[in-house]
Amino acid sequence: MQLTSPAELVAFAQGCRDQSATAVVPSRLISIWEITQWILPMAPEHLRRVLAAEPHLPQGMTGTEGGTRWFTPADVAALRRHFTTGPRGRRYLANRPAGSQAAVVALAGPQGASGRSSSLIHLATAAALAGLRVLMIDADPAGRLAAAYGLPAEGAGVTALLGQTAAVQLRRLNEARLDRGESPLAMAESLARALATPLPDLIRPTVWPGLDLLAAGPDLMQADLQILSWRAGLRGWQPWQALAAGLQTEGLRDRYDLILIDTGRGLGSLALAALNAAEILLAPIPLHSDPQHMAALNALGSGLTALGQAVADQQAEAAMTARALGQLLPEATLPWQRLLVLPVRATPATAAQAGGFAAKLGAALLPNPLPELAVLATGQMRNFYDLDYRDLGRQDYGPLRQACQDGWTGFASVLQQHWAAQGKLV
Repeated sequence: MQLTSPAELVAFAQGCRDQSATAVVPSRLISIWEITQWILPMAPEHLRRVLAAEPHLPQGMTGTEGGTRWFTPADVAALRRHFTTGPRGRRYLANRPAGSQAAVVALAGPQGASGRSSSLIHLATAAALAGLRVLMIDADPAGRLAAAYGLPAEGAGVTALLGQTAAVQLRRLNEARLDRGESPLAMAESLARALATPLPDLIRPTVWPGLDLLAAGPDLMQADLQILSWRAGLRGWQPWQALAAGLQTEGLRDRYDLILIDTGRGLGSLALAALNAAEILLAPIPLHSDPQHMAALNALGSGLTALGQAVADQQAEAAMTARALGQLLPEATLPWQRLLVLPVRATPATAAQAGGFAAKLGAALLPNPLPELAVLATGQMRNFYDLDYRDLGRQDYGPLRQACQDGWTGFASVLQQHWAAQGKLV
């Protein structure tokens, strides 16, 4: 095919996207067994008694397997609301304490193929099932999160949030120039478009109540170039601080309990903006049952070394700007408060390697690895929580589900510590 203009290329690309439109992910049904075992721990008989006594509650649908009942994610959310108001409701509460804001967690793995997106998908869905309000921000140009939840990969996404901070700063600069009788600087069309884009219009709900997504559209592939062009015309704008500022000014840290940010390969402007916005840096590390396990540890070390150098370069530039303005030099600190390493793709054969990592990484290593899931590795399923246990049988599904729950529980304990520390600082 001969393409002679950009418009023809765009039309051809749109046709390709239409042919591969994302399939809608159906709302997965959840059995009483799963609810009472992992989501709202209680005796199944107690839940059945409550349902019989409270006919206004979702009653579920009767299946063929022993007459068990099946509930939609929305039904489960309604059951959680009911039980959190009861005498033992505190055990089912997962909300952040008063005086704290949403924890911002970025998945780090500059060298790629480390399990960032799959780890984020797992933790985000588990957090929503635990009753947290969760926002996923896809800052990976590959845009895997939308497909995992059956949502379209479209819209300005995180670049709109970054562009808004640049546009606001340019507007303030122009106000100062006008006060001095100087001509205002022109605002690029891309900045004006970002400024006029209501961020709530870009956030999409998923099939899991409480779990939302700011997806990565195709324009994210050019985000690094876009950020550089904005900065060329606005030297005082520091893109690595822009996402953190945008989360605050848009009120997202008050609207949600947990914000999870996926990042792509490398340490370009977009990735650094995402990583600098985090309070907690979470680095997945794949487990292997062969000598490759040392390669995984080396890749983690190399990626974090490059990240540390990039942060040092940013702070050197900030110090130079401060000196030029006659200001005190900012103290050199890391932007995040905690670094965590999450082992992933665990199997019975990798237990010894996980123990070796614990000896090397100490308190940075989360204690419970996420398991290797064949249905995810082969592409049969994008999200473990979309998997119906009847496809595997209880005997095979149960241990995997428990391992996923343990992985979430270890991470959730870190969130509680983080929120408690926030409360002490308020």
